[in-house]
Amino acid sequence: MQVTEIEFENGLKIIHDFNPGRKTINIVVAVKVGTRDEDKKEHGLAHFVEHLLFKNNSARRIDDIHEEIDRLGGELDAFTTRETTYFTLKILGYHFTRGVKLLSDIILKPDFSEEEIELEKMVVKEEIKMYRDSPEELVFDNFLKASWDGHPLVKEILGTEKKVSSYNKDLIVSFYKKHYVPNKFIIGVSGNIPAKKVEESFRNFFVFDESNINNVYKEVSSKPPVFKPKDIFLRRNFEQIQLIWGTEGYPPGHERREALSLLSVLLGGGISSRLFKELRDKRGLVYNIETQLITFRDASLFGIYTATSPNSFLETFKTLLEEKEKLLKYGIKKEELDLAKRQTINNILMAIESPTQRLFYFIDSYLIYGRIFPWIEKIKKIRNVKIDDVNDTIVDIFNKPFSLAVIGTLDSQMKNFLKGERII
Repeated sequence: MQVTEIEFENGLKIIHDFNPGRKTINIVVAVKVGTRDEDKKEHGLAHFVEHLLFKNNSARRIDDIHEEIDRLGGELDAFTTRETTYFTLKILGYHFTRGVKLLSDIILKPDFSEEEIELEKMVVKEEIKMYRDSPEELVFDNFLKASWDGHPLVKEILGTEKKVSSYNKDLIVSFYKKHYVPNKFIIGVSGNIPAKKVEESFRNFFVFDESNINNVYKEVSSKPPVFKPKDIFLRRNFEQIQLIWGTEGYPPGHERREALSLLSVLLGGGISSRLFKELRDKRGLVYNIETQLITFRDASLFGIYTATSPNSFLETFKTLLEEKEKLLKYGIKKEELDLAKRQTINNILMAIESPTQRLFYFIDSYLIYGRIFPWIEKIKKIRNVKIDDVNDTIVDIFNKPFSLAVIGTLDSQMKNFLKGERII
């Protein structure tokens, strides 16, 4: 594997991962626009524009797009996050040029017809209703609100039904022209194809609209979110009560970042982790429990997620408090740290075997650090973490105030306990 970085005069960046011996080509197009970039009237527009780009456009009708994918034997997808919009394509190598042209037609030649806009509003409203029926997604978003309330990062990616209804063509076109500009694009290509052909194909087909070609996006300095912990309880008639309980983590590049990552793994990163063994294997209180490092380019949160029946909820939360006290009193053992290191390094090595995962690693590294952060450096940092580093991190993390998001059928006893007894 050989990685080459290519940058065009207009600011568009390409990361080329030459991978001989493979018959397929993977392409990831990342556009640096997400929920974080939306103002009040634009809430949900990053996601809505992503939807509209797969409609009729000035180059192809929607049926043509679908048929071309089938002709290429390809896999095409897209999704929006709070900081980035991604488009992915996997095709056979000899269809590479046609694949690049297809992506160009989809991303760079939108029509945004009034008819398509109104139709897609209906679709996205249904997606919002589906989201509201998903307790795992609701509790995650509420945890962000319980931690960083008021910051653009906590807004729902889909927007709201009321906000979606308010969109008009002028607003959509303005948003698209502001953000879909060359210097906000990072493109990853992996496969058995020379860098020269990659550059040539994207120069030929990723041609930006003449009226927008000189529109260079200037980064607006968005301040990192400020941690303002609180509790959010949402009563819903689900079978289980879902919760995320957590606190402020360390941003990328922080000296304790790797120590916290390893703590997260040994505490709730798999079936050998402390919380899994205690809450599931020993007590049978939960089916799944996991720790999460929710990371953005300048901030992160550390959280513990689980779900359990109402009858087991108080015992489950009391057990979490007990495990916290054990960590603060006794710290961790060397064997636990060694296992967490092996697990983390193995996960990295297995992930980079996947061309798509490798491209996401390269692109996300560039988005966060402004450069490709070699995985060998990441592995070295993990290996260099000492047991004292993790124990110091435990003291720091678990003496911070925690935020809490809970969704389900909570009664007054549960709420009173959570409000009165859990405060750190």
